[in-house]
Amino acid sequence: MSNCPFCNLDPAPNSANPNPRDGKRSTGLFSRACRMIQWLFPAALLLLIPKCPLCVAAYIALFTGIGVSISTARWIQLLMQVMCWTSLAYLAIRYWRGRSKVRGFPASSSA
Repeated sequence: MSNCPFCNLDPAPNSANPNPRDGKRSTGLFSRACRMIQWLFPAALLLLIPKCPLCVAAYIALFTGIGVSISTARWIQLLMQVMCWTSLAYLAIRYWRGRSKVRGFPASSSA
């Protein structure tokens, strides 16, 4: 039997050292920061979205140099809001499903 980690891909079924990270998230500083940024970015963007379409058009013109009409700016504003709410809903559902698996509850009830 080879001791090469690339040749021996199948670990022994009764090994004394099981993988300690099986089914667990890594708790390193970088991974925790990434998980927090996933929540922080859409929430902050939702708070910082200008409330009037004229301001959206002004910001687009200021940062890109492209002039857009007010109706286009309104669509961009609505699209940004929908994307932020959708990403926050996705993160909340993913968080809830992960917590329910940890506690032993089914993720969804089937009747």
